[in-house]
Amino acid sequence: MTDTLDRLGAALADRYTIERELGAGGMATVYLAQDLRHDRKVAIKVLRPELAAVIGADRFLSEIKTTANLQHPHILPLFDSGAADSFLFYVMPYVEGESLRDRIDREHQLPVADAVRLATEIAGALDYAHRQGVIHRDIKPENVMLHDGQALVADFGIALAMANTAGTRMTETGMSLGTPHYMSPEQAMGEREITGRSDVYALGAIAYEMLCGEPPFTGPTAQAIIARVMTEEPRRLTLQRKSIPPGIEAAIFTALEKLPADRYGTAAEFAAALKDPNATSFRTAALPVAAATSRRGWLLGGVAALATLALGWGIGRSGSTPAAGTIGVVRAALVLGDSVSVASVLNSRIALSPDGRRVAFIGRDGERTGLMIKDLVGGNARYLEGTDDGFAPFFSPDGAQLGFLSGPNNAADLKVVATEGGVVRTLVRSEASAFGASWGDDGRIYYSAKHLGVASIPATGGAAVRVSTPDSANQVMEHDFPLVLPGAAHALVSLWRGTSASTSIGIMDLSDGSVVDLAPGSFARYLDPGFALIGSSDGRVTAVRLDLASGRALSEPTLVLENVARESSNGTVQFAVSQTGTLVFQAAEEGGDRVVWVDSTGAATLMDSAIAGTIRHPAISPDGNRVALSYASGGSASDIWIKDLTNGSMAKISSNITDGDRPTWQPGSNRIAYLADLDGRHRIFT
Repeated sequence: MTDTLDRLGAALADRYTIERELGAGGMATVYLAQDLRHDRKVAIKVLRPELAAVIGADRFLSEIKTTANLQHPHILPLFDSGAADSFLFYVMPYVEGESLRDRIDREHQLPVADAVRLATEIAGALDYAHRQGVIHRDIKPENVMLHDGQALVADFGIALAMANTAGTRMTETGMSLGTPHYMSPEQAMGEREITGRSDVYALGAIAYEMLCGEPPFTGPTAQAIIARVMTEEPRRLTLQRKSIPPGIEAAIFTALEKLPADRYGTAAEFAAALKDPNATSFRTAALPVAAATSRRGWLLGGVAALATLALGWGIGRSGSTPAAGTIGVVRAALVLGDSVSVASVLNSRIALSPDGRRVAFIGRDGERTGLMIKDLVGGNARYLEGTDDGFAPFFSPDGAQLGFLSGPNNAADLKVVATEGGVVRTLVRSEASAFGASWGDDGRIYYSAKHLGVASIPATGGAAVRVSTPDSANQVMEHDFPLVLPGAAHALVSLWRGTSASTSIGIMDLSDGSVVDLAPGSFARYLDPGFALIGSSDGRVTAVRLDLASGRALSEPTLVLENVARESSNGTVQFAVSQTGTLVFQAAEEGGDRVVWVDSTGAATLMDSAIAGTIRHPAISPDGNRVALSYASGGSASDIWIKDLTNGSMAKISSNITDGDRPTWQPGSNRIAYLADLDGRHRIFT
């Protein structure tokens, strides 16, 4: 036996016989012992000496008495505590079984019913303790024992004692109370006043891990994990496991809200929501949009642009109108099929039919990439032959035809195909730009021409007519992504000034091409009656009420969506709206691009699980030890980052720029050249 074990055995010899060490953690070592007085197996936790010195015996023993009175079927009780030969210890039942950590490590993903049951049992224990004034502060799978399959929460004693006695002197030990993967944002920030909502957050993280096999946030270091806890949103559960009911996902995401006030007020409320199939998260209830995820990263929901406007999902909507001031929403998941995915093209890739019944998108099915059509209710996604490499889809007013672009940025073709498939017609050859088109109810298609203004052409074919010329005196370089408004007298256009951040939305008079600046933003769609939904380069969508007669805004922007996928290179924000009020969008937080290594057999290996977002042009250094890439996550603008393959570190090397792109290593050197925007101009940096 070691000296420590000998000393501990001698100090406790009158009460316990120490048999062996069961395990050691950052704060305590656990020993299996025989309780001589009661002839039973017990587990003795002994605090690390430096932690014991900081807390002090008297205060530790005084505070730990509180937890001795916690009597609940899902709390592991406290048998004894004391101080002996400088050791501070407490005694718990020895549980014949395993910890929740052991089960997760073995099974990776638990059955949904088991995960909900265990989370509910843990919530019951936490709710009881919180009502006694005791907050755990270190809820994690290691502190949940499983006895006959039932959850027993352990270590209330050490958590309370450390929180109430150690104070600022905890920094002397180099330890902190809490585990980064399960630590609430306020706990990670070092807030002195921690409430039961912090435990609710930790339980939400455990429930997330039980269902998908890993915590909401991971990283190579504690600092990296905490940074993600503070700044990022967890990846949607239903993308990783389609069998998870939306109500359970909504409950877990509410528990994981950044602000304590946005979480459930009690653990009991969280438990009730987990068992409620109709649960919705506070996040979606607080916004004028509710949405549910699908397997492939699409979100679909009804939209209410302002509090006075109530719109539901167009399909199956009753004839009654919700009362003014209410928000009527129907949520649905859009599943594309096992082999179909959304192609990551650098342009707009979503369109919604005017009646809200079908979505068109740029899809990938095997080796084919092109336009696909999917009914919102039932059916699989259909590939439209002859649309290979198409992008920027848009529907005709009757929904029977689909227009799209194909070709280089400033010499694209404008084409049309029936939504049921058939011959692809080319209306304009090499005269369109890649920046969008729209089908007016006047029978004409309006498109961004390669001379960077707007032109129009009859949908049946014929001569194109120039509509507008950018106002260079106001630094407007292009009129992009025109969206014709009802009546075909006006259109919403993106006024490109060199960067996505400096772009704004204008209303164009189609009779003379004049434009009135409306609001900041880079991409806009129209919502009847009289609203512009404006997407911006930070992935947010806001709503503005329009006066079509004057071409001006009648209201301040109202937030509708956040974390919507967008392309930093051209400002497209991936959402579409129908005349019936249906909104479909692609979420930036749903997975994102990843960097993988591909061997000669075609097998792919993830380079770093923490890197997910918008990734462009990864470049390997001449010595093969580093990878440079253009990287953006969580709606931020893209910067240039370096991933060191020798030590796993990740560092940003660009600063004070936006839209960093195309990093290139200079041969035989450690220098990198890249493109980026600075002061409204696209420049080359090294």
